[in-house]
Amino acid sequence: MSVLQIAWHQQNPIWEQPELNLRALSAAAPREGECDVWILPEMFATGFSMNLEMANSGPQALDWMRQMAKERGMVLAGSLAYLAENGPVNRFFWVNPDGKTVYYDKRNLFELAGETAHFIPGNKRVLLSFRGWNIALFVCYDLRFGAWMYRRPHFNYDLALVVANWPERRSRAWKTLLSARAIENQCYVLGVNRVGTDGNGLLYSGDSRLIGPLGDSVAENNPFEEANAEARLDLAELREVRRRLPFWTGGIDE
Repeated sequence: MSVLQIAWHQQNPIWEQPELNLRALSAAAPREGECDVWILPEMFATGFSMNLEMANSGPQALDWMRQMAKERGMVLAGSLAYLAENGPVNRFFWVNPDGKTVYYDKRNLFELAGETAHFIPGNKRVLLSFRGWNIALFVCYDLRFGAWMYRRPHFNYDLALVVANWPERRSRAWKTLLSARAIENQCYVLGVNRVGTDGNGLLYSGDSRLIGPLGDSVAENNPFEEANAEARLDLAELREVRRRLPFWTGGIDE
């Protein structure tokens, strides 16, 4: 099937309160049959906290993702502070309704917030296939690294998911870079960000949006508003854009 119904939630998480956040998200989740995939922001269970105790809540939140995916018959995706075998990571989980899970560990950690001192970076790009779509997973600061996100012959994706906690004071960069990544890779790019104020006093405007392969905004949330948004994507339309305007040649392959 080449048509994909996606939804995402521009969340205002309660700082370092995973149980309360999961309860609120349960109420906000789409009903069965309303979407194929539901995407949540970076560290949706806790907020972007460098408190490593929050990584201990990762398994509980992952269990919740599996339960919701099964109950609602949809993929659930989002990142968690998670204690892996090699230490704490910022892990982006993709959970199928049957429980099968794919994950990506954030490669480009945000040093200005101390993330490099608390979390271990990933070292592998992740590409998955779902209903005919090739989908790549990224987290927040990855968006600034075009070479890391660049579409390659062996990393040839149609849709990039970027979950984030990107502050309002750099919202222009967020919106510009989402469009840039979509244009240079001739793909859809969905950026899912949070709203509200975190435990460090940082304000987030959200500005979550889906960008098309020509850099246009397909769907977006109202700034500062906690809400779901959705879009219907047709792979045939993307392929027609690539056929008509064959700008991408494969570029670097590493």
